Amino acid sequence: MILGTAKQHFDEDIQRARDIQAHASGLQGGRLKDDLLRSAWMVGVGASDAFFCDAYADLITRTLRAKERQPSGNLQDKLNNLKVPVVAVLNSSSGWRWRMAAREMIEKESVLSIQQIKDLLNIFCREHHKLLTQESVESWILHADTKQRHFGISKQAYQQTPAGGKAKLKKNALEKFGRRMQSVFQRRHDCIHNCDRPKSAVQPISADAAQKALEDVSFLVNRCTDHMRAEYTQYLTSKGFTGQTRNHVGA
Repeated sequence: MILGTAKQHFDEDIQRARDIQAHASGLQGGRLKDDLLRSAWMVGVGASDAFFCDAYADLITRTLRAKERQPSGNLQDKLNNLKVPVVAVLNSSSGWRWRMAAREMIEKESVLSIQQIKDLLNIFCREHHKLLTQESVESWILHADTKQRHFGISKQAYQQTPAGGKAKLKKNALEKFGRRMQSVFQRRHDCIHNCDRPKSAVQPISADAAQKALEDVSFLVNRCTDHMRAEYTQYLTSKGFTGQTRNHVGA
């Protein structure tokens, strides 16, 4: 399945973060409890970072295999001009060859911003079907798992807004979601790089804040997974790849 391994690993890793958070929540207040909550936050965001790197590798691998099988497929310049490591091209197993090439290209990257996520995954989306745009965000706003903190508006309020006013709501929702996720990513950075002391004092943390951060990371990964699984097959079709080729690469 598209993104199958990436999502499986994410689910396992985010559960590790939830387990740490749940354990910390049962402790008396103090430094150990707070630092366990910070650990849960770091593991949770790290799980999303790993997921997006793995997701990119998965989609690159499938796309390169499709192009190898059907050279007439019409990939955009950004993919046609990828710098693939020579050792990958010389490898005798084509499936492993492209997987290794994809990992070589992404393994040193850190995917900790909404813009980076969009830059990686939107390559594999059709025009007007890209991640987190005004054309696609409505389904996220209306999803059953959406919280008001994600987009700054409730599902009910959005649905009750006249059609003419929804464009502005979508724009504001995207900005709100970007700020929320950036704050989650930044806290992980603060914990790792300065022990959660961005200025002169250690930032306070709570079990509730850590739980919400893990919920929001999961929401982001789950919605991106849903989007790409629905879109990637259509993307390959739009580039001229036949059903036989799509089946061959598992799309």
